[in-house]
Amino acid sequence: MSEVAGRLSEAVVIERWQAARDAAGDDVGSWVVLGRAHAELRPDGALAAAVGGAAARQVRRWRVVLRDRGDLGLEVRLRWRGVALAVLAVARDPAAPGLVTFLCEGRGP
Repeated sequence: MSEVAGRLSEAVVIERWQAARDAAGDDVGSWVVLGRAHAELRPDGALAAAVGGAAARQVRRWRVVLRDRGDLGLEVRLRWRGVALAVLAVARDPAAPGLVTFLCEGRGP
């Protein structure tokens, strides 16, 4: 696993949504920091078009590799250089134990 250490050169913050409701039943939850990690980030394919409301925008997908922890899954998001990366898929390769790969989509700040 030491040969991987040089590839994990980007700092990311791992966050999880903490749900909460106010007296009216509205969602007033927030993202809480679970920790920080070093990761490898690579663009995954070309920019894809996404439509939100009436506006089309370009989104970038990323492959993010980091050391696995027991609390990593679809319910987390990553923050990298001011960008929130929504996790779309999680893969654990038996040939690379101790690492986890996320397919993410950049969602802005």
